[in-house]
Amino acid sequence: MLLGFGGRNCWCFKDWMQIDLSLGEGVPADVSMGLPACTAMCFKGANASGKTNALKVYSFIYDFVRYSFSNTPDKPIMFDSFFHNDEPAEFYAEFLTNEVYYRYELTASKKAVITERLFRKKNEEGSRETEIFVREGNSIKKNTLYKGHKDILFRDNASFIGTLKQYNLPEISDIYDFFFKTAINVTYYGMSDRGENDPQGLTNYYYTHPKELKFTVEKIKYFDTGIKAIEIKTKLNEFGQHNAYPIFYHSLSDNKTHAMAFGEESRGTQALYCKLNNYFEVLNSGGVLVLDEFDINLHPDILPHILDWFIKAENNPKHAQILFTTHNVDIMDILGRYRTYLFEKEDGESFCYRLDEPKSPSLRNDRPVSVPYRKHLIGGFPKIGTKED
Repeated sequence: MLLGFGGRNCWCFKDWMQIDLSLGEGVPADVSMGLPACTAMCFKGANASGKTNALKVYSFIYDFVRYSFSNTPDKPIMFDSFFHNDEPAEFYAEFLTNEVYYRYELTASKKAVITERLFRKKNEEGSRETEIFVREGNSIKKNTLYKGHKDILFRDNASFIGTLKQYNLPEISDIYDFFFKTAINVTYYGMSDRGENDPQGLTNYYYTHPKELKFTVEKIKYFDTGIKAIEIKTKLNEFGQHNAYPIFYHSLSDNKTHAMAFGEESRGTQALYCKLNNYFEVLNSGGVLVLDEFDINLHPDILPHILDWFIKAENNPKHAQILFTTHNVDIMDILGRYRTYLFEKEDGESFCYRLDEPKSPSLRNDRPVSVPYRKHLIGGFPKIGTKED
């Protein structure tokens, strides 16, 4: 499980932006489900308050750990410092994998890694957090993570985790695999949904993965779209290759069905078809789903059912997590103060806080969060029409 992450001097965050998913004592049982961290977290705030950039922080960590080794040696490290200053940025992520706690830390400029650190704490009584790997530049300063392999070469713009994975070191597998189980629709360049950007590729995937297709069909039918079934067919293209394409069958009043192509379907049905595979993957792997504007093109009444896949223990046996931004205020009442972050911006600098942090009498477990939010009592609300000095 992801326990938290953060960044400093990156995008709109001058000082530390820290997202804490951990749950302490006193959290209601229906929220914690007996787990150490939230299985859902909502990011709320006005436009340009920093919500998407907070997701970009985790997206950057995920991308740097997984993919930086495959970059060319001259490619810059893909993040933006606060208003593009020349100071290095700092990042961290805390997570549990196979009941072992890890904290990954990175300090980097656009050109090179300055330091990387990895800490570990085993799930044993009396166990302490221990620094097990330290890299400064391309030199190893401390290493109790693995033995031997002195011939490993590190590169300025590549993570040591991704580098060690290329050498097939078993000691790094659990750490790398934790990030491998992440699905995310926001990149350095903004929101990017792989299914919506490439419905043809997704359909080819569905054609060879019947379990994933079954999940998508069942959920689309459940959400009352009028669809009875979806069939994946193939045809030869001009190069003699087989291309898959979906056919959507609708029930008619005379007990007949009508077949429709993907392009004929509503935007909402198209969105479900393209998005649901991410949910299947994460729910079945116990991974992390990170979505910017997760409610886009979806009816508001569908959203609580999607969240139930994560926040109801019986639906989420592998403890998958979802982090998302949304402009839907009612979702705040579903997730409450332990699972909602508000973002605000002052003088170009963004900051955030979880709603169980403010000591406000208007925030209680038995009261809707949306009421004080709409009354502008807890922040994070657009200041529309405010005149500047």
